[in-house]
Amino acid sequence: MGQGMAALGLLLRPARAAGTDLVPAYEKAFAAAVPGDASLPALAFWRGRVALWAILRAAGLGDGDEVVLPAFTCESVPMAVKFAGARCAYAEAGAGDFNATPETIAAAVSPRTRVILCQHTYGVPLPMAEAAAAAEKSGAMLIEDCCQLVAPAPGAGGPGRTGAAAFFSTQWSKPFSTGLGGVAVFRDRALYEAARSIRDAFPREGDRRRARSLALQVFLHALMVRPWTHAVVAGAYRWAQRVRLVRGTTTADEYGRNMPQDYLARGLNVQAALGMPELARWQANVEHRRQLTALYLRVLAEVGAAAPGGMRPGDAMWAVPVQVENKDEILRQAASQGLPVATWFDVPQAHVAAGTAARYDYRPGQCPRAERLMQREVHLMTGPSVSARRAGAAVRFLAACARFAEI
Repeated sequence: MGQGMAALGLLLRPARAAGTDLVPAYEKAFAAAVPGDASLPALAFWRGRVALWAILRAAGLGDGDEVVLPAFTCESVPMAVKFAGARCAYAEAGAGDFNATPETIAAAVSPRTRVILCQHTYGVPLPMAEAAAAAEKSGAMLIEDCCQLVAPAPGAGGPGRTGAAAFFSTQWSKPFSTGLGGVAVFRDRALYEAARSIRDAFPREGDRRRARSLALQVFLHALMVRPWTHAVVAGAYRWAQRVRLVRGTTTADEYGRNMPQDYLARGLNVQAALGMPELARWQANVEHRRQLTALYLRVLAEVGAAAPGGMRPGDAMWAVPVQVENKDEILRQAASQGLPVATWFDVPQAHVAAGTAARYDYRPGQCPRAERLMQREVHLMTGPSVSARRAGAAVRFLAACARFAEI
């Protein structure tokens, strides 16, 4: 209930919640804790996708420029690319993996490629040396999508240290949460200065409304969400977004061709105040996820279920994905039992759905592996709220009830 009480305090001080004076210290603390390099400049945004948009605009992308990105990704990523004025070029998922690979990335590169976006899917680190070589060969800028990357195995280095920039999400389910939020970190100083100028020019209208809405959502989340209520509350939250009672993770107007008026928003004090205690607990969070990852992988190996490629002993995963033929049945039963089993793709994503794919420069069937993975994906959650007892019950449930498929 710690975040809930902090959110309540911010609700009672709306002007404080909507300010930005706490944000610089939060940005520095984030860079020191998550990428593990306090020298990296960082910028906080209202959502992770806005951090990506600002990086792309700072890179000077324009009409006709292409961004190579994985097809197996959240629809908000190609949305941000399109709102930045660029075209999407998709890299297929690798065999036995959920990540794109250096080979599939290279196959998607064209003379128009300006940016290569590397996503560490579920927390499995993409081989960045190979990706960096592909970017250097094509003359493209390398950007890391670290929205699901918790931490690689000990000694492997922190996330976000290879590309010119990296972006992170602090949305509800991400490695650490401020309800909504995102941060960009930069190795390229000139890119940082350009992105900061862009971010500082964002309109301030609506900041107080956004801060009040987020503080209320976090307070209610802390008050109401328990293992046995998670599925019901998540359904109610999605409904509230659809009818526009709350401005949540994704809004209906983001599916249009034009960027919504309030898409561009900076990080606020409400996110800094909620995030600083989470950063103080970051190493405990990482170790917890590392232990649950090991538990899940051990049991899945015992029953012959395929695990994602690219993992190393000791990795901490945002979630451990599996492929199942009976996805709807698994999700329904898991929800009824309050088990930490979820899916990233509960509906066809806009960039691969037949009715909207062309808007995001995709042809249905273009990346068949990625589409197939989306259709059969469920994952075991590793977050701080998931106890070892519940994690064990969840993976034993999958072992007993899932019809596993190959990755």
